Amino acid sequence: MEYLRKNKKSLLMLVIVLAVILVSSFFASMIQSAGYKVRVTDLRDATNSGYLINEETGQATTTEVNGKVVSGILFMPKDASASNKKPAVVLTHGYLNNRELQLQNAIELARRGFIVLTIDREGHGNYLPTSDKGSAMMNTSGMYDSAKYLYNLPEVDKTKIGISGHSMGGMTTAATLMQDASVGIISAGLMQGWDSFMGAGADVSVGILKAMDDEFFFGSKFADGTESICREYLQSVGAANFVKASYTEGDKSSIDIKSGGIYVNGQLTTTSDDGSAVGQPFRVIYEANEIHPLNHFSTESAGYIVDFFYKAFGTPDGNDFIAGGNQIWWIKEAFSTVGLAAFFVLIFPVVSLLLTLPCFASLRKKEELDLDADLPSIKKGGLCGITSTVTYFAGGLACMLFGGFILQKAYNEWGPRLFPQGTYFPQDTTGSVAGWAVICAAFGLTVMGVMWLVKAIVAKVASSKGKETLAVGNPFACAKIGIADFLKTIFLAIVVIALLYLVVFINWEIWVVDFRIWTFDVKPFMIEIVPAISRYIPWFFAYYAVSAIGNAGYRLKDLPEWATIAINAFFNAAGVLLVILIQYITFRSTGVLWQGDMALGYIVVFPMVAVLAIATIISRIIYKKTGNIWLGAMINAILFTIITCANTAAGYIYTFA
Repeated sequence: MEYLRKNKKSLLMLVIVLAVILVSSFFASMIQSAGYKVRVTDLRDATNSGYLINEETGQATTTEVNGKVVSGILFMPKDASASNKKPAVVLTHGYLNNRELQLQNAIELARRGFIVLTIDREGHGNYLPTSDKGSAMMNTSGMYDSAKYLYNLPEVDKTKIGISGHSMGGMTTAATLMQDASVGIISAGLMQGWDSFMGAGADVSVGILKAMDDEFFFGSKFADGTESICREYLQSVGAANFVKASYTEGDKSSIDIKSGGIYVNGQLTTTSDDGSAVGQPFRVIYEANEIHPLNHFSTESAGYIVDFFYKAFGTPDGNDFIAGGNQIWWIKEAFSTVGLAAFFVLIFPVVSLLLTLPCFASLRKKEELDLDADLPSIKKGGLCGITSTVTYFAGGLACMLFGGFILQKAYNEWGPRLFPQGTYFPQDTTGSVAGWAVICAAFGLTVMGVMWLVKAIVAKVASSKGKETLAVGNPFACAKIGIADFLKTIFLAIVVIALLYLVVFINWEIWVVDFRIWTFDVKPFMIEIVPAISRYIPWFFAYYAVSAIGNAGYRLKDLPEWATIAINAFFNAAGVLLVILIQYITFRSTGVLWQGDMALGYIVVFPMVAVLAIATIISRIIYKKTGNIWLGAMINAILFTIITCANTAAGYIYTFA
């Protein structure tokens, strides 16, 4: 009872946070399954077999159809059966993403009666690389075998199987359509964020979903031969050729393809928007007012995908038509975001309770320790007070701007040189981010040392003139720790992360949902990637340790705690946010990227803005509990390295060596 009394606050917080995770995941699961009218199943290495059916006779041929799903999530409407067959769709993601990035489309199609399978591609998610290709970008494995898997399911209407993928998944869609042209398993394909089409069967409907401003694709030419950019694609030769529309060479105004217009044999055709099938093969281009990575996170794009498969297959038997604008996936995403926030909050009661254990008791902050004793005060005026304030904000702004404006060089050049991709560092882009982190850590240490020296000089000058003294402090004092306690800290950080991910894995097993918003995702991961994660951790730890020193030991006394956290979070994250904003304000206003060689790089670091702010909060709060920076830094390094590695791609086989 004494333990409960002393730790009442932490225990209560633990219960509340776990309850929030449980409730938010329940509602996310309920939305994902359309009120549990759809069975949602995590498929791993699932196989089946059958024979190709002759569509004219309905009889099986001698052609074998062998299906396989290495890693997928199957959405099966509960009313689907051998006597009530449904259309089926395979969905896949783009480069560096995973199967969960197609959840918006899976949820919307499944609640309308479609059977949906969203899959990982090789080297991504739970589909481990099978060879050393050097990059996972061109891996197309998985989609055709998954379409075959659906073909063999008794609940599937074999004449209505569609495929769709985003970005490099769009390339996979195009390649699969061409591969199937002589077989005839696939009846419709929609390429999301991909513009190259190699051909399909004569009776197959094909569509393109593009962003108005796509960072990578849809550059073409006008009919007069001049260059066109992405936002002009509907007036380009590329669009006209795709829908097979005629145009007059030399006449720029002769092409004007309608977004969402259904083209049959090159002619714009009037169709209904009531869930009825067009009834014949068609071509269509949808243009959403967004950027490339929003294709899988927007109601506009989700509505277009619903429209395409309605027009290709019609409303599934036994289901009512639901307009494309009627969407619920974003509600599921909102509950998953609540779960994501609760996941990070869970760190604090877990740490507090573990610190009460005898084995970790020496890591607790001593009651008599005043963490702010040697800090300069923001309330102090004169030369000393001004110096304290200026060095604090100047140092923070220098680190902020440096971190943002070196991102281009660090991502494209310095990172790959410091961490060359191979069997030791197998992931495609993690080394680039690690390179940025190490360079920023070195710069941060330098800035802190310089600012400390400036304050020491000013303090000496003020003292020699008999003026007020300046509390210089030692910004590195917060890093003082004994070897035994340092080893304990490592072990404690590992225990904390293990308990957090125990919640992640259990939550997934119960609800088949993770914690996420857009591309920022805390999800289960394969045990095979742990050795690679351990190789990246020390380099990210360098960044989080320096960041924690600055966050804990280089600040001003008398600032409210919330202000200290907010200011330091701003210094850590705003530089990256700034360059992203410059990139996309330029892009959306002109149609041309500010830094063309960072078309992928800035998309990769979107989650970093949130990560760097959250890491600041974690390190600051845990520092207040322990009196040193190491536990927060270690938790941040392990946690965010796992999150990074679990959500990107590998071009080399994961090895234990």
